[in-house]
Amino acid sequence: MKTSNWDYGSGALIIIVVFIGLSAVIYGLSIIPFDFLTLPSWILCPLGVYTIVYALITRKNPIYYFVWGSILFAFGMVSAFYKIVNPIVILGALLIVIAVTGLISRGRRKVER
Repeated sequence: MKTSNWDYGSGALIIIVVFIGLSAVIYGLSIIPFDFLTLPSWILCPLGVYTIVYALITRKNPIYYFVWGSILFAFGMVSAFYKIVNPIVILGALLIVIAVTGLISRGRRKVER
């Protein structure tokens, strides 16, 4: 019986291609006005969410994937909402999430020993 070997890179590539295509369609149809500074949010937010979900599913380095997913998502949010929310607020929230993740990870290591 053949099993499927799904790794992070395959899913990430699919997410990137799908959302670049989606942004091209939405901007091409003029559903929302094109703004060059919001373009990275079309890649970073979905990739960040995918990375966080991957961290919750995988047993291989979940903290690593969770932290990087949070970073990607936060930078995507900065790109998407730079006109509405001060980017320092979003980056500050990111630092809090990373610190809490580190504390949780440290607590788990102490319990395992």
